[in-house]
Amino acid sequence: MKVTTNTTKHFIGLLIRQHRIKMQLTQEEFGKLIDVDRQYISKIENGKINLTLDYLYRIIELLNIDIAAI
Repeated sequence: MKVTTNTTKHFIGLLIRQHRIKMQLTQEEFGKLIDVDRQYISKIENGKINLTLDYLYRIIELLNIDIAAI
């Protein structure tokens, strides 16, 4: 399988969605925790945007995702 930017964004988005749901957070609740709106979370989870390293770090810290999983 060829790894592209789109497949990477999709993979990271799915990983974030899985952990958010596991923590029983809605997109809105999660967005408030990292100071973004629900639509931004939706775009992240659907692989529609490129995350900055700052946001990626905040998200993996909040959701307690092992960086090696990414």
